[in-house]
Amino acid sequence: MAVVKIMPCLDMKDGRVVKGVQFIDLRDAGDPVVNAKFYEEEGADELAILDITATVEGRKTRLKWVRDVLEIITIPLTVGGGISSLDDMAQLINLGVAKVSVNTAAVRRPELIREASERFGKDRIVVAIDGRNNKEMPSGFEVVIRGGTAGTGIDAMA
Repeated sequence: MAVVKIMPCLDMKDGRVVKGVQFIDLRDAGDPVVNAKFYEEEGADELAILDITATVEGRKTRLKWVRDVLEIITIPLTVGGGISSLDDMAQLINLGVAKVSVNTAAVRRPELIREASERFGKDRIVVAIDGRNNKEMPSGFEVVIRGGTAGTGIDAMA
C-alpha cells in the first residue's frame, strides 16, 4: 500500500507567506507562524518553508523565520531558499530542520548534492526542480532557477 503524506509549503517573502502562480502576482497569505501551526493542527505530516526571494536578493535564508516556525511545530520541517553550500545546510540542520531543499545551487553545481548526501545523509537533502513552459524543450518544460527568474536551457524531464 502506498504511503501518502501531506506536506504544505509556505513560500516566504518579506517575512510573510505569499501565494502566486509561477512566482508572479504574489499576494499576502499571512503570518508564517500562524500558517505553520494551522497546517500542523489540520494534520499535515511535514511542512516546507521556502524563502523564495533569497537567491534573487543574493542572501541566505532568513533564520529568524525558520526559528519562529520551529518553535511552534513538532512535525518535520524542510527549508529552502538561498542555500548554496554545505555550511548553509549545516546551519539549518543544527537549528533542527529535518531537510534542506536546494534548487539553484543544485543546477549550478550538481556535485553539491552528492557532497551533502554524504555529509548529512540522503534523507536530509531535497532537490527542488522548478519548471516553466518552453516549447523549445523536448518535454515542453525548461528548468528555471533564481526563483523562476532565469532559464537554464535544461529540459525538465532530462
